[in-house]
Amino acid sequence: MIRKILLPTAVLFMFTACSMKMPTFSMPSFSMPSFFDSEDKDLLSLKEANLCQEIESLDSKLTCYKKIVDKNSYAQLRMGTYYADKKEYKDAVKYLEQAKSNDNIYANLALAFLYYKGDGVKKDIDKSFELLKESSNIDPNAAYQLARFYLQGINTKIDNQKGVELINFAASKGVSTAQKMLINIHREGSFEQPRDQKKVEYWENIVKQNKEDTTFKVYKL
Repeated sequence: MIRKILLPTAVLFMFTACSMKMPTFSMPSFSMPSFFDSEDKDLLSLKEANLCQEIESLDSKLTCYKKIVDKNSYAQLRMGTYYADKKEYKDAVKYLEQAKSNDNIYANLALAFLYYKGDGVKKDIDKSFELLKESSNIDPNAAYQLARFYLQGINTKIDNQKGVELINFAASKGVSTAQKMLINIHREGSFEQPRDQKKVEYWENIVKQNKEDTTFKVYKL
């Protein structure tokens, strides 16, 4: 079970064109006055990138992102994961590094996978670990992946309490794989956790209600 904590790259980057239909599309003009704080700018960037995400045609979607990719960190993030999925790692690293340099914390997860496997960059488990740590309090998927390091003692001493805390955080934010793992943890009493049928039933109910894991949407092209 432990070996399955880290999602395969193919699963992580399983990003396909959105099925939402938009018959017509025109790029709006986004002005960001200087008095906007960083959160306002980040929200506007996300909204702008989401307009591209809603386009059904892949060619049109890519054209949309390319129009804004120089200034929009979410466009950079999504173009980076798109190229990583295509195994075009030079472009993947370029865009993901741009997104990170523009303070998009979600780029850390994709970069952590590249450094963990050595795809497009020199393999660096330390770097992967640090990237996940940096973003784990914001990105629940990064928190879930970081749990593997603590539960298996990768680049750090085994810390079951920290690992389970990270899984709980990810589960509370809607990461379905984390929710399912908590069911097994509390059913079997794994990682120094007591067996707890109430928690098993609680997370089973959450899983039933969680029809779709939307936490990956932020990375999707």
